[in-house]
Amino acid sequence: MATASAHHAVITELIAAQVKTLSFLTYVLRSYQDRMLPHQETLAHCVVQMLRRCPSSSVSSRKELLVATRHILATDFRKGFFGSIDVLLDENVLIGPDRSGHDSVRPLAYSTLADLIHHVRSDLSIVQLSKVTHIFAR
Repeated sequence: MATASAHHAVITELIAAQVKTLSFLTYVLRSYQDRMLPHQETLAHCVVQMLRRCPSSSVSSRKELLVATRHILATDFRKGFFGSIDVLLDENVLIGPDRSGHDSVRPLAYSTLADLIHHVRSDLSIVQLSKVTHIFAR
């Protein structure tokens, strides 16, 4: 049992460090946009993977990750996320599978999703529009 909790603590610390690095990277993106733009899909993929792996119990890291994602979505780097719409429409990825901290993360998660949806709304399929409607109508 102690090994499992130690493993969980290490994962939580690793995710927190990755989120801090991403926060710094979002600051650097604006200054070096021309050099970083070819890596927009890779950056988006890494952000989505961090959302998938971020423990639900780590509410502060998930919030910071969502804030960093919003900063990225405010730049041309948002195009890298266009291929991840279906993944981000999964609330288990966006908010986390566990409901701990759900109420504090959900508003930020939904506003981040809304920022992305705003830019791709004309390209969404009927199934995606249905998911968006379902998420925001609840």
